[in-house]
Amino acid sequence: MVLLLLPVGILLLRTKFFGDLVQEPPPVKNSGGIGWWVSALITMILGPATLFTFKQITENQEWAPSALFPQGITNQVITWTTILGLITLVLFLIWHFAVNKKAGGTADDYGLTWSGKLSWGKIGKSLLLAILIALAGYVTLFLTDYFFKSDYRFWVFAVKLLTPLQLRIALTYFFPFLFYFFLLNLVLFAQLRKDIGLGKEILINVAILVLGYVGLLLIHYIPLLTGGTLAWPDESLWGIIAFQFLPLMTIAGILMTYFNRKTGHIYLGAFLFSLLVSLIVVASTAIHYAF
Repeated sequence: MVLLLLPVGILLLRTKFFGDLVQEPPPVKNSGGIGWWVSALITMILGPATLFTFKQITENQEWAPSALFPQGITNQVITWTTILGLITLVLFLIWHFAVNKKAGGTADDYGLTWSGKLSWGKIGKSLLLAILIALAGYVTLFLTDYFFKSDYRFWVFAVKLLTPLQLRIALTYFFPFLFYFFLLNLVLFAQLRKDIGLGKEILINVAILVLGYVGLLLIHYIPLLTGGTLAWPDESLWGIIAFQFLPLMTIAGILMTYFNRKTGHIYLGAFLFSLLVSLIVVASTAIHYAF
């Protein structure tokens, strides 16, 4: 399913309607050197290091599921990603004004604008294209379910069909997910992009997005596997949930990097993965509000 999304996107980008989205990425303008490594390390560690702390805020503040956001677990996830997004935005602005603005970094170089201006038509086309690409993947999911009575899953990670109610819920969660993954994609494109081949760039970005969660899981489970208890005994459920970030962030690294390169901007990749993660998470999570 994931691999299908790439050629579907390319075929649609070759059409007359979406063709104007295709653009070579601007030249890399970031500090490089030790600055690149610092940015990569922060990006790698920030999410895993704050997961168990930030997700707890919803419980500490007694934010109950509601008709708008009816999934307790997903509410914890978006609380965490929203705070991460705010931190990411602050760090990015500090980097831009303190370091990269002097190197000539502009919104064009960051994949945000076209010739110094926002193009709402192209942003809207990017959203429509993301919907069509995701739809192609879900058509295969429907066919797999219909003919073989199976969805796409590996261990605790699953891509499941949605009910009409879950689809409505997923569209609500799309916006907070987009807030974070748009900013994360901005970091990948503006701060961490290197002048190397697409394949190498995908591998580097996947490593940056995934290795921190590998470290978190090792720290969490090694004490248990060596005869003790979990590193965070109260986080047994979230230890299982954390496994799902390995495939999710791998998919994020592949899709966002690939479509960043093909369009020279960050919108299509951010829209596509935010939509997918909303559909995947909502379909696999219990609803805690009685409609």
